[in-house]
Amino acid sequence: MPMVYGNIFEDDLLKIVSEKEFQKMWGITKDKIDVCKVCEFRDICTDCRAFTESAEDQLLSKPLKCGYDPYKGLWEKWEKDPIKELRYKQLCNKL
Repeated sequence: MPMVYGNIFEDDLLKIVSEKEFQKMWGITKDKIDVCKVCEFRDICTDCRAFTESAEDQLLSKPLKCGYDPYKGLWEKWEKDPIKELRYKQLCNKL
C-alpha cells in the first residue's frame, strides 16, 4: 500500500490499529465506491485497497484488479488493460 502504518515486527499492533489514518479504512464499503455500488457482485467481492485505480482517491477508488464493468455486464482481464498494467507497475515500484 502507498501508506505505511507500521511494522508488525517492530511496532505495537494495538498502537497501529488505534491510529486515525488506519481506522479510516474500516468504514469503507462497496456502497461508497461509485462503480462498486452498482455492481451485482459487491456483496461477495474480495476487494483489495492496496491496489486501486486512482492514486488521488486511494480509499474510494475501484479495485485495480477488478476486470468487471457492471454497466455493461462484461468481464475483461484487468492485466490486459494497458492503463491498469501501468498503474500496477507504479504501485509495485513503490514497495
